[in-house]
Amino acid sequence: MAEGALPKGFERPSDSGSQGGSSSSAPKKRGADKMGISIAIGITAVALIIGIGFTGVIPMGDDMPSIMQPAPSAPSAPVVQQAPPSPPSAYVPMKTTPSYAPSSNDLIDQLDWSISTGDVHGMYLDKSNSALIIKTSTTDDGELFVGLNADYIGSDDGTFFILVDNQEHEDYEQAGMDLYIDLPAGAEKVEIIGSYVIL
Repeated sequence: MAEGALPKGFERPSDSGSQGGSSSSAPKKRGADKMGISIAIGITAVALIIGIGFTGVIPMGDDMPSIMQPAPSAPSAPVVQQAPPSPPSAYVPMKTTPSYAPSSNDLIDQLDWSISTGDVHGMYLDKSNSALIIKTSTTDDGELFVGLNADYIGSDDGTFFILVDNQEHEDYEQAGMDLYIDLPAGAEKVEIIGSYVIL
């Protein structure tokens, strides 16, 4: 090969006698590393541009989302909160008719009731006195609870008059249409008098 010009970045090997080192026949390169670094930076820049193109996020300023921020998602369906159930009132009148007609107008199976001592034998409506008559038998002092129903008996002013064995009785408490009546031992009849009864 004739001595001539070398490619850019290469130099002729020096004479072994001039530098006193070992001789090398391969030319040395200077600018090849710089060229490789430039190519690597160019490839990285192209890769970033392509990546930004695929995500569609281009940082432009403070008000624009950055590459690291997730894209906003579609709004989810609104959460509907239900109001908590309102507490039941002291009495809610029943608006449905009983599933069967009480025999002989006996309401013992139609009304809520309980007695602490003794027993209840029957509950009857007395239209002439607008009263509910309750037949009882008690051996000791006790309490009779009766949950009245506006489908059978009611009061215009919300209060009821109580008789126990035909005597006025004031030893009772009323909460709406619920009555708690203290009964003496031996009581046989309780009358709850209102403004009207419905037979």
